Amino acid sequence: MLTTTSTLGQQGQQDWPAAFLDDFESKIWLTYRSSFPLIPKSSDPNAASAMTLGVRIRSQLVDSQGFTTDTGWGCMIRSGQSLLANALAILFLGRDWRRGTKIREESNLLSLFADDPKAPFSIHRFVEHGASACGKYPGEWFGPSATARCIQALSSECKHVGLNVYVTSDGSDVYEDRFRAIASGGGTRTGIHPTLILLGIRLGIDRVTPVYWEALKAVLKYSQSVGIAGGRPSSSHYFIGAQGSHFFYLDPHHTRPALPYHPPNGQPFSDEELTTYHTRRLRRLHIKDMDPSMLIGFLIRDEDDWQSWKRNVQDVSGKAIIHVFDKETSPFGGHGSERESAVDEVEVLDDDDDDDDDGDDCDERLDGDGSIGDDVGDSSSFLHISKK
Repeated sequence: MLTTTSTLGQQGQQDWPAAFLDDFESKIWLTYRSSFPLIPKSSDPNAASAMTLGVRIRSQLVDSQGFTTDTGWGCMIRSGQSLLANALAILFLGRDWRRGTKIREESNLLSLFADDPKAPFSIHRFVEHGASACGKYPGEWFGPSATARCIQALSSECKHVGLNVYVTSDGSDVYEDRFRAIASGGGTRTGIHPTLILLGIRLGIDRVTPVYWEALKAVLKYSQSVGIAGGRPSSSHYFIGAQGSHFFYLDPHHTRPALPYHPPNGQPFSDEELTTYHTRRLRRLHIKDMDPSMLIGFLIRDEDDWQSWKRNVQDVSGKAIIHVFDKETSPFGGHGSERESAVDEVEVLDDDDDDDDDGDDCDERLDGDGSIGDDVGDSSSFLHISKK
């Protein structure tokens, strides 16, 4: 999705090309928000135990009736929103779109994610669907699979965006017959129409197993990539590029004022509001420090994209993390033995797997400026690249 080469300047500092920084800054970055319309708490007596201690205390201090901020629990939802927003940006604005152009079109796109129940992809809608279909309480941390199911359901309801969503049911396995059925859009339509592929997978136990490193790095280099959501224990980032063994990411752990809802083609958002959805600050994480559970996204726009994507996943170096089969067969026959061999350590994520990561408040490890621990700093110091 976002790749670059760079050189070391004087005193070993990084020289980043302006074109790369402009590209990075144009990626849409959704973060925690505050002072949005109330998300009511669940009346279920088990709801409180599903929340972290920090979230329970914060909700009692701010508003005992519900949540007006997602600080401390909404980072996976925000990462998933970022993945979806950047997929839609490619469709609506083009891959070469840069910040500062097409202001009205960008405003129309962001209005879909406004922090208001009227917005089709708002955090309110994610929480509502998460509660009804995924067993997630308001204020409870989402995992990759719940986030994927919300994206699929909300995209289906918001038909005017024209995006189909294929969520894998077998982790790393993609079945062409089922994909084509979804990508056609149903009815009398044929062929492949814009479709977002979402793979919720686990690539190890506590860390990404090294045999998958090369394949995971390759994922972000595909032209169809729209990034990776997840990737840090009990927390989530949105990874959009790779250089060597480091992954560039956007960090949702910053709390900003809620974005109000603007109807389509209404008044554009102000420059101040739009600025909160972009950053020029580079952050990165070594692959060895990533959590193995993640949500990987690809945007397939047409038949050419599909064929190119299939070639990419089949020709990957190292142990493959994605497998494409012609047809989805019965677990009691067909290519069952082939699937077991192919999947190996790649596991499908379900809601129980999501719950395994619910132990910590996902913003407790933040430094004062919102950075995560010691792994980030300014762009001249935290990138470690050898001279060639």
